[in-house]
Amino acid sequence: MSIPHVVIVGGGITGLSAAYALQRLRQQAGMSLRVTLIEQDDRLGGKVGTVQQDGFLIDTGPDSFLAQKPWAVQLCRELGMEDEIIAPSARQFFMLIRGKLHAVPHELVSLVPEKPEALWRASFLSFWGKLRASIEGFVPALRGADDESLGAFMRRRFGREFAQKFAEPLMAGVHAGHPDRLSMAAVYPMYWNMEREHGSITRGLLHLRRQRAPDKGTRRASPFVALQYGMGSLIERLARNLNEVDIRLSTTVVGVAPLPDNRLQVLLHEGEPLPAEAVILSTPAYVTAKWLRPFAAEAANLLGEIPYASTAVVSLAYRREAIEHPLDGSGFLVPRGEPFPITGCTWSSSKWAGRAPDGYVLLRVFIGYAGVDQIVEQQEDDQLARMAQDTLRPLLGIRGEAVLVRVDRWLKAMPQYEVGHLQRVQHIEQSLSAFPNLVLAGSAFRGIGVPDCIKQGKDAAERVWSRLLA
Repeated sequence: MSIPHVVIVGGGITGLSAAYALQRLRQQAGMSLRVTLIEQDDRLGGKVGTVQQDGFLIDTGPDSFLAQKPWAVQLCRELGMEDEIIAPSARQFFMLIRGKLHAVPHELVSLVPEKPEALWRASFLSFWGKLRASIEGFVPALRGADDESLGAFMRRRFGREFAQKFAEPLMAGVHAGHPDRLSMAAVYPMYWNMEREHGSITRGLLHLRRQRAPDKGTRRASPFVALQYGMGSLIERLARNLNEVDIRLSTTVVGVAPLPDNRLQVLLHEGEPLPAEAVILSTPAYVTAKWLRPFAAEAANLLGEIPYASTAVVSLAYRREAIEHPLDGSGFLVPRGEPFPITGCTWSSSKWAGRAPDGYVLLRVFIGYAGVDQIVEQQEDDQLARMAQDTLRPLLGIRGEAVLVRVDRWLKAMPQYEVGHLQRVQHIEQSLSAFPNLVLAGSAFRGIGVPDCIKQGKDAAERVWSRLLA
């Protein structure tokens, strides 16, 4: 009997997590299994990566992950990286309103602070805006709806001003999405379900806090954590541990085709097709759609309906004395209504230890979101860099030029979970029921964050493993 073969297409964090999970399952069971991981690029990691340049540690994509979703922390523990998980050095952040940076009370991150006075300390909100947000607990729940846009949900529950100046940039900004198109049920299911179950966010959070019952005087840990040597160190450690996986870089897949007995084959641009008992595709939805169209047209059409946004990260380093602002926080966000070409800026060297040499600072500026992709897609790197520097100069009191400039451009890299996304994903999976050994996973489906993608990779591996044992 031949050794079962699983092919994973896509060497980002999802595909790597799937390969790692399959390797562990094989080791635990003591069974034979071939795993091949194919990546088109010449490096692993996809949007996750870290570079060291002139003494600076620069994350080229995400710089942190949500610790409250346990899958990334668990993976770090399994890989022996638990001691490399670090908390932010600064928790304060700012909102850019009418050309001025306003400090945001940290307690507002949960939308309903434990101490109500935190809302009233927000200098960027009017009295009426604060009053309207404070009565969220008395707003009737919307019953019977399957989904709603993030913007509509936030305006309905907290009022227009709080939504536009705070909730929307905080929550939609992570997804580079338009708040009136993003699915509340898909991107923030916790808050969506709170209204369903408790009637309001306020009552839902009170219920959670009573269950948690933290010790008095204990400072709650930050929800986000990072890695001491950058997010790329997770990719490097994963790759080193995949000693039983055949990793093929710079290899282009051109299609997938079904074979008899639920088997499949992966078609390559160069070389013989790879037959497999199971295939995991962790590629962008529009790429997967192209491969599935010849034999699964309905799934392909649904995948093609998932839109993507293009973004760019401009990393800038300055001498500390060249910046007047104290940089006493983690950075700032920019509401959509503000006349600025950037969506936010992270003060990396203030937020995370070890990001810049002594006497220097490292800033990361974010450009691009759904609907204005041409900013990223049509501008040259030097134009994006100049745009970022020109925006920061008056805001932070910057004198002189940056000593380091780096532009990382992510074209059609951010999937948009628009209203109805969860139903679309369910329909995609149902339409592929005739191909049980073909599994889709990744940021296009059930979460764009690093922990979500790790979980999806692990789930895909477990699904494939159960099919192989059937």
